[in-house]
Amino acid sequence: MTTTTHSRRSLQFHLPGTAAALLAFAAWTQCSFAAPVVQAVNGTLNDGATVTITGSGFGTKPSAAPLVWDDATGTSITAKWSGAWPDQSPGYNLTYYAPIRGVSPPHSHATRYIAGAHAGSSGANAGWNVILYKNITAPAMPYYIYASWYQRFDPNWHFGGDNNTKTFDWSYGTGPYNNPYSWYICYGPPHPDSAADTGAQWTYENGTPLLNPDLNGHIAWWGLAADPFTQWSKVEIAIKVTNQQNGYVQMWENGRQVMNYAGITDNYPGTQRSIGIGGYARMYGYSSNWRYFDDAYIDTTLSRVVLADTPVLSQARIVENQIPSAWSTGSITAKVNLGKFTQGQAAYLFVVDSTGAVTATGLKVTAGGTAAAIPDAPSSFQVD
Repeated sequence: MTTTTHSRRSLQFHLPGTAAALLAFAAWTQCSFAAPVVQAVNGTLNDGATVTITGSGFGTKPSAAPLVWDDATGTSITAKWSGAWPDQSPGYNLTYYAPIRGVSPPHSHATRYIAGAHAGSSGANAGWNVILYKNITAPAMPYYIYASWYQRFDPNWHFGGDNNTKTFDWSYGTGPYNNPYSWYICYGPPHPDSAADTGAQWTYENGTPLLNPDLNGHIAWWGLAADPFTQWSKVEIAIKVTNQQNGYVQMWENGRQVMNYAGITDNYPGTQRSIGIGGYARMYGYSSNWRYFDDAYIDTTLSRVVLADTPVLSQARIVENQIPSAWSTGSITAKVNLGKFTQGQAAYLFVVDSTGAVTATGLKVTAGGTAAAIPDAPSSFQVD
């Protein structure tokens, strides 16, 4: 492929006093906070292939690889996770499965997924919860968490009661739901039910320490959720973890933002934390109540590489994380994860840096092909 090189000319001149200081500050802010620019991709974008992305402003990433990447190709669930519940319900434990119960994987590049059922009724790890969790030793605040995954529920789910269903957990300690030092994201009210159009909303548990309303005056109930019983949906969560008031919890479903909480996110003791995907369901004890997950990605930074279906990331409805193995400010090596993209389909490649600043215009690429264009220079930047 042909790589276009952009050259820069350096000019030196002198300005007196304040004018020189202001110009220097302006130059520093542009260099420090400019969004990442993707200039080229070397390699072919086949699923599982390795490519090198070059550009500028990618920043640093202490560990290039994410904390967890699980596309269900492993052999042991605990090789990547600190735990997976249920683990005391033979035949229903959360682990890797070839397609079961008529549920296909979320895209054509997957042949397996992660699944487990709320079949038992004898405890947190025996049917109350279907959850994957990863433990971390938290760095000094503030720090960031990014997580994404595909999820869906069994089409023959047994409904009843209030249908309380949880999907993400943040906890103190080394496991989920360490109350009172825990908060979670869930459906409802109203919770999903057997109606074709449930009108279920995304919400969070407030007061532990999430505020209701938050600092923007928004109550805990946010955007409408996709029906999880008829389709897979892609969930993304970004958290600024802090005991100060400038924290946030941002969430997207199928690229559409459905939550934007502002306020404190963690005032728990100690440094042990647990990040959980999935969770509790009121309707446990039913062998039909299976939950399914795939392409689970967790990291302790916002830095990431994604393919999306539009040249502006905020407008995308397909967003697929690429899996980096080397990262520097001007070069990233990554394993290609096409996800929902099919061979020959146009896509756009973006880099997000550790502050959440994202490439203004994605580099156009082709699944199974190489980069087709150099994007325009960024016109804006984001600082959190």
